[in-house]
Amino acid sequence: MKVLVTGANGLLATNIIVALLEKKHTVIGLLRNKKSFALPAHENLKLHIGDITKSESFEAVLPEIDCIIHAAALTGQDIIDYSIYQNVNAISTETLYKKAVQYNIKTFIYISTANCFGFGSLEDLGSEEKPIRFPFSNSLYAKSKLEGQKRVLELAKQNSTTKLVTLNPTFMIGSYDTKPSSGRLVLSAYNKKVIFYPPGGKSFINVIDAANAVVNAIDLGKHCESYILCGENLSYKEFYKKVTHQLEQKSSYVKIPKFLLYGIGYFGNVLRFFKVKTDISLTNVQTLCVNNYYSNQKAKNELKLKQNPIENGISKAITWFKLK
Repeated sequence: MKVLVTGANGLLATNIIVALLEKKHTVIGLLRNKKSFALPAHENLKLHIGDITKSESFEAVLPEIDCIIHAAALTGQDIIDYSIYQNVNAISTETLYKKAVQYNIKTFIYISTANCFGFGSLEDLGSEEKPIRFPFSNSLYAKSKLEGQKRVLELAKQNSTTKLVTLNPTFMIGSYDTKPSSGRLVLSAYNKKVIFYPPGGKSFINVIDAANAVVNAIDLGKHCESYILCGENLSYKEFYKKVTHQLEQKSSYVKIPKFLLYGIGYFGNVLRFFKVKTDISLTNVQTLCVNNYYSNQKAKNELKLKQNPIENGISKAITWFKLK
């Protein structure tokens, strides 16, 4: 197949491209800056400069495409204007799906986020059946991804020619984290004798497992279905212990009290009120205080999602950052 991957220099997208090339597919990677692309040249890979919000910048490649994997997104947490998120994560996603239908592209894979669904506890895990929950219902990023998800689903239900599959990964760890994005959590433990951790937890996944599930979804994913891609549900303390073990580093762990985090969040809200650009906000710190756990059962059953130990992803992330 010939596959267009948007946001080609992102953590997941780069690993998706690796997985596609291993399966002998031809890939066009859409990105805004080739200098930030981490992979070497490959005979089956072409990079195309374009902006997902400007279809005229990439529409010329669409007639030759069999599948679009839409991984491009605005993920920064320091934006205070919802319309900025909406333009990239919702409106542009809808426009791209319309283009896929227009050019008779067989499959459209939308990379969303697990936080579009309700998280749960270890005893009652979040799933594709549960609606978005507070505090993520207040997150501008999560709301924009959910809006994008709803927009394309509404279109797809009226159209059977372009298959739509929505994939909702949790917190991904691994190689090719060029920004870095999720890898900042790994880096925050590096050479630290004392590690301060929030009281909540996350659902983590090795980015290679997520990428392979994305590729599997091209054939195995069902039209208008969503799949949460996750691996291990861990408290922040448990995760940091795995990181320091991979680093062969001895550290002490101190839990940050919830009231202190909330105080920092309120301070961030004050800064935002005065238009100061910061990723600190009450909503963002509230997400650190919940057990943000999910089930991967549907993806395991239908997409053959593998669940390799998160230590593998941590190790690859550490190696990546050391080589940079």
